[in-house]
Amino acid sequence: SFDPDNKELNAISIPRDTYIHRKGYDLAEQRKINAIYESHGANGVKETISYIFKGVTIDHHIIVDYEGVEKIVDSIGGVEVIVPFHMKYDDPSANPPLHIDLKPGRQVLYGKEALQFLRYRKGYIDGDLGRIKAQQEFFKAFAKKAMSYRLPVVIKNIYQYVETDISLFEALYYGTKALDIDVENIKFTTLPGKAEFRRYNGKLLSYFIFNPTEAEKLLMDIYNVKKTPK
Repeated sequence: SFDPDNKELNAISIPRDTYIHRKGYDLAEQRKINAIYESHGANGVKETISYIFKGVTIDHHIIVDYEGVEKIVDSIGGVEVIVPFHMKYDDPSANPPLHIDLKPGRQVLYGKEALQFLRYRKGYIDGDLGRIKAQQEFFKAFAKKAMSYRLPVVIKNIYQYVETDISLFEALYYGTKALDIDVENIKFTTLPGKAEFRRYNGKLLSYFIFNPTEAEKLLMDIYNVKKTPK
């Protein structure tokens, strides 16, 4: 979410294994939020996120594919991050085949390497939550780099690489409003909850069980909302 008046941007990461049960979708693998897009599209994902956050409206969506990530990162001259450990992984059966080989340390990642960094899943002490933290650091570094350019120009250049219901005019308006945002006002958090194994239809899978009470509290903290007594 972006507050153009207070110059604040807040992002909440939702783990891909977040447990969501939809009527008629009873298989173990269908009970994860990352299964919703295939059957219900972007609008279904937005409705689900709205449900998780107590009815808060999700106004827009932005979808970026692998090629889009590469081109967007290259368009700003790469992103500097700290690769926490040697990220090495091969999956020839992936489409396209996945090959990751990133040495540890601070470095500038360009398109293909940036995509490898974002897709890497193994080796994090806290599993997928560790991956989310790494992704958040990447996105914050990306935002900082993009802010060092003329942001409306960056938006105009990358708009062709995303699928969104935000018009180019709206995107440029938001970019103009964000021109002087302080990087410290770009904040990332993660949906509160915990990992848990559950068995459905004979299949045991790991899920992320979100905490509705803490999710509501997170929103109230972000938007400085005071809960009124009943």
